[in-house]
Amino acid sequence: MPYDVTRDLTAGSLLLPGVAGSVGAVYSKHRTDRPGWGAAVELPAVLEILAAIAAGQITAAQAETAFAPLLARLEEFDREMDRCQAHFDYS
Repeated sequence: MPYDVTRDLTAGSLLLPGVAGSVGAVYSKHRTDRPGWGAAVELPAVLEILAAIAAGQITAAQAETAFAPLLARLEEFDREMDRCQAHFDYS
């Protein structure tokens, strides 16, 4: 069951409070092997991070690290779903 999450994200000196996202909802047929597959993040926050990179305020590495709280929640979600699936696996 997908659900929404809200996390404050920090990228270097940039703080983005209350960034909205979802886990377990967005599963494109592309990039299935990439971290974050199955999650979505609000576009305005992503654009703000990109603008901060372009302005030299933060680095790309800092931007990538900023998404760690959402990635951690996605990993936790995946473990929860694996446990639920195992509960109903009658094979």
